[in-house]
Amino acid sequence: MMKNDVLNSHKLGYKFYFQDGDNQIACFGHIMSGKEQIYVNDELVSEKRSFGFKSHHDFNYQDTAYAVDFEMQNILTGKLECSFYKAGKLVKQSTQTALTDNPKQVAMVTLGCFIGGAIFGYAVVTFIEPFLGK
Repeated sequence: MMKNDVLNSHKLGYKFYFQDGDNQIACFGHIMSGKEQIYVNDELVSEKRSFGFKSHHDFNYQDTAYAVDFEMQNILTGKLECSFYKAGKLVKQSTQTALTDNPKQVAMVTLGCFIGGAIFGYAVVTFIEPFLGK
């Protein structure tokens, strides 16, 4: 078991936990930076930055080969699946969603982002236009 939850310091991201005997595997993926980290019993065993829809981590711990896969299943809702493998065999999969699966809430967030972007774009063009002329 982990003495400290190393993922408590990570705020904006997905956190997945898997158990293999006495070993706890903690997987973290940051929403904004794309930084992914895999810990076994508080020890960092794999780290990389990924902005794709899929990523793969291979690591060895106590002479055992492990792997973790992250796969973004729905970019609009932020649905991410994390798969944990031991010696090439799937042990467990877990899924988390940043937003709700409720279509109305997803539509409201999307509409809010669109309106915010339109207002920001209009403000930038209005500010820059006097300097560029017509």
